Amino acid sequence: MKHATKLSSSLALMVLSCILSSCKAEIGQVNYKTWTVSKPILQARDKNAFDNVAVKDASIVYYNGKYHLFYTSKRAEDTDNGVKYEIGTGYVCAEILEGLAAAQRYELTKILDADIIAPQIFYFRPQEQWYLIAHRRNRGKKPNLMPIYMTNTDINNVYGWSKPKDLETAKSNDKFWIDFWVICDDDKAHLFYSDQKGSVLRMECPVGEFPQGFAKAKEEVALTVKGQDNNGKWIMFEAEHVFHVKKPDKYLILLEGGYFEQAKNHYGDARNRFILAMVADKLEGPWTRIEDNSDEYFAFAGNLFNADGSKSKYTQVSHPELIRSGYDQRLEIEDFNLQMIFQSFDGSHVPNGYDYNELPWELAVMRNY
Repeated sequence: MKHATKLSSSLALMVLSCILSSCKAEIGQVNYKTWTVSKPILQARDKNAFDNVAVKDASIVYYNGKYHLFYTSKRAEDTDNGVKYEIGTGYVCAEILEGLAAAQRYELTKILDADIIAPQIFYFRPQEQWYLIAHRRNRGKKPNLMPIYMTNTDINNVYGWSKPKDLETAKSNDKFWIDFWVICDDDKAHLFYSDQKGSVLRMECPVGEFPQGFAKAKEEVALTVKGQDNNGKWIMFEAEHVFHVKKPDKYLILLEGGYFEQAKNHYGDARNRFILAMVADKLEGPWTRIEDNSDEYFAFAGNLFNADGSKSKYTQVSHPELIRSGYDQRLEIEDFNLQMIFQSFDGSHVPNGYDYNELPWELAVMRNY
């Protein structure tokens, strides 16, 4: 009986290995060795602006001749009691990416008089309306972040967004979760999020029951990724973003990795983050790494180059968002020729013990072709 059990387990591992190898073979050679980085497309502004410290956590769609970009804003204000930091969500649109910096910016948090952080934008065709998925602070309670959503029938009308509503889920504990991300296939809506401990978790509900269906959904671990290299131990930290690749009909998940930071006794050193990439045939998984070796990374400081071939100033790749070929709930891109918006800064002179609120995040675009 023991021999049969061992044989069965070995056979299962062989089958899984074949599936993953076949999946990787079907992908072809995805280029992740070299990324060409643009000049910044959005940066913090003067001291009176609502985004005078940082712009980060970008989500973007191209619709009706314009790029519509939503982002997390950070503001610092001097007070009698010291510096006060505020965090919220901004919106900007332009016909070309290079035009976003000069375009009018809107403080969506102020317009809606609501707590809105880390937005995700998509059009939900079944209901013919736009959705912003985000999170709010759950002050004095656990978990201290909660998923929310807003809707709008016209993305061009920044004043047309509904007041945020809590995205009700069946989560039954107070464990930490962050960076909520929704993607749909033909039948189901899937909610992904991170626990900042190395795992991505997932819930699902029928498309026809979105978003209320998550209130009776089951939470499961979608994947766990941890490792170690010459820089130290790292984990999949946050910003798990999932897309459908039309050719070759695969799902791509981008994961932000972070190293253990001795000075803060915590993972996720903001000066040196990187991106992992995994693929699957379906959103339920299983997921397999794109990188050839476990100590290689899809995008990191070492493979970022300027257009003239010189090394980029950026020391990390954080919170990736692909520029999609579509704009609806499928989150589709055409193939593995990728344009990715990311947040970064030059962290080479940022000391240990830095204040995260003061980091000068800005947005740029990188492409692998």
